[in-house]
Amino acid sequence: MIPVATLYHWDLPQPLQDIGGWQNPDLVNYFVNYSRIAIQLFDGVGYWITINEPKQICRRGYGDGSFAPGLALDGVGEYMCAYVVAKCHAAVYHMFKDEFPNSKAQMSITIDGEWSEPASDSAADIEAAERRNQFEFGLYANPIFNGDWPQVIKDRVDYRSKMANESKSRLPEFTQEEINYINGTFDFMGFNTYWTFLVSDIPEPDFSQVGYLNDIRTNTSTDPSWSLGSNGNTIVPWGARKFLKWVKDTYNNPDIFITENGVSDDGSSLEDDDRIDFYTGYLNAILDAMYEDEVSIFGYTAWSLLDNFEWNDGYSAHFGLYHVDFTDPNRTRTPKKSVSFLSDVIRSRTIPELSTTPSPEPDTTTPASNSISSLTDHAILIISFGCMLRIISVLIAC
Repeated sequence: MIPVATLYHWDLPQPLQDIGGWQNPDLVNYFVNYSRIAIQLFDGVGYWITINEPKQICRRGYGDGSFAPGLALDGVGEYMCAYVVAKCHAAVYHMFKDEFPNSKAQMSITIDGEWSEPASDSAADIEAAERRNQFEFGLYANPIFNGDWPQVIKDRVDYRSKMANESKSRLPEFTQEEINYINGTFDFMGFNTYWTFLVSDIPEPDFSQVGYLNDIRTNTSTDPSWSLGSNGNTIVPWGARKFLKWVKDTYNNPDIFITENGVSDDGSSLEDDDRIDFYTGYLNAILDAMYEDEVSIFGYTAWSLLDNFEWNDGYSAHFGLYHVDFTDPNRTRTPKKSVSFLSDVIRSRTIPELSTTPSPEPDTTTPASNSISSLTDHAILIISFGCMLRIISVLIAC
C-alpha cells in the first residue's frame, strides 16, 4: 500500500484568510512552513499533492463566491488566486526537492476540469471549446506544465480590460523569474474529472460587465440524451477520454494520476447499478486513452470510499462505495453493490460489459474505438479509493 497525501483541500485557517487568503502572496511562506512539517511527520507517503482543485478554490471561493470564503470578486479574484496558488505550489515543490533529496516520494498538484466539447463543427464553436478548456483547466495547469498563462487567457483578459478602460489587465503578470521558477514543478499530473459540457461561441458581452464568464465568452449546454448523476452531473465516458487526450497533447504527455472520478446517487438504495455502469464506462474510456491514444496514465481513484459531506450539496449527494447513515450517531457504514464490482475488477483485472447504453457523442465527432476490457498488459495501472482524508487513501496494485 502506498499512501497518497493532499496538503491542502480547501481548509485554510481563519487567521490566514484574515490576511487575504489565496489572494495574498504572503501565503507562500506560511504554506511552505506548514508543508515542511507535514512532510517531516508523514515520511511514508508515496505521492504528495500540494493543492487539490485550484479551480474550485479560486473560481468558486474568490470569483462567484459560492464556496468558502464566499468572496464574489468576479473577473478579478479568481485570477489573483490562481497566481498565488501557482506560487505556493512551486515553492513547496522546490522546498521538497531541496530539503528532502533522499525521499522517493513524488509530488504534484491536482487540477480538476470537465471536458468542453464543441456544440457543432463550426470553427467558432471549436475555438470556443478550446478557449473554455484553457480558462477552466489551463489557467492552473499551464504555468506549471508549460510556463506562464495560456496565451488565449492573456489575450482575452487584456483585451476586455483595455476595452473597459482599465489601467492594466485584471490578470496578474508573471515575471520571467516567476515563470522559470514555476514551470516544471511536477513529477506527474493529478487529474480530477467528472462530467462534460457542449460549448458554443457567443457574441462579445458588454465591456462594462466585468466577469470571468464574459472573459471566456462561451455558452454551455448538455445533450438531453446523456445520463445524469443524482446531482445533475452528466455521465459521458467519451468526454473523459477526449479530455485525457487533450491533456497529453497540450502538456507534452505527462504521467497522469487520476485522483478523483465518480458519480453520486440519492442514497435511497444499496443497489447502485448506475455507479457500476459509470465505472464500467469510464474505466473502459480510460483504457482507450491508454491503448489507443497512448496517454500515460498510471493511477485511478474512485471517488469516493464513503458517502461524505459534499460541500454545497451537503449530505444529499452520495458518492461513496459505502453508504453512511448520517442519522445514526455511529455513522453506520454499509457496502453498496459497487464494492463487489470494483473488488472483482481489481481481482480479475478485467472490466465487465456495460449493462446500459452510454451517452452518445454528438454527430460532429468521431466515435470512440471499441473498449479494451483487459488490464493484464497494464499492471502499472493502479486503482485506489479516495476519501476526504486522502492521507488514508491507498493505492492497490491492479
